[in-house]
Amino acid sequence: MAKLGRYSADRKKIEDLTATKTVEVAECGTIFTLNSATEFTVTLPSVASAGKGWWCKFIVKAAPAAADYIVTAAGSDTIVGVIVTGADGAATDQAGTGQVEFKDGAAVEGDQLELVCDGVKWYVVGHCNAATGIDMGA
Repeated sequence: MAKLGRYSADRKKIEDLTATKTVEVAECGTIFTLNSATEFTVTLPSVASAGKGWWCKFIVKAAPAAADYIVTAAGSDTIVGVIVTGADGAATDQAGTGQVEFKDGAAVEGDQLELVCDGVKWYVVGHCNAATGIDMGA
């Protein structure tokens, strides 16, 4: 019997990450919290494998210390999107980047990215407190 009512409505899948990980297609809809004292990379599934509508979210649980948290596309897949900063409301965008970084010394708890796939590219919307908290790198 399925659960009904407000107690089961829209419950999110949460996974705490503290080390390098390759995200699986079956993890669609997961919110990943980033929590480590060392740099690590999270690799997205390929856009061909993920397909239209696949999505996930990354939230900084503990500010990166002495290294960056890196979210990278698989192979030659690209990430296109906009990062909005609370520092001055400015937005930066990047077309065709291969990775997005939560920067050491700038990213803080609560900074976040949401990625969605259309089967061809990754699209990202990010929010960060500091103007340099999230960088859409090479």
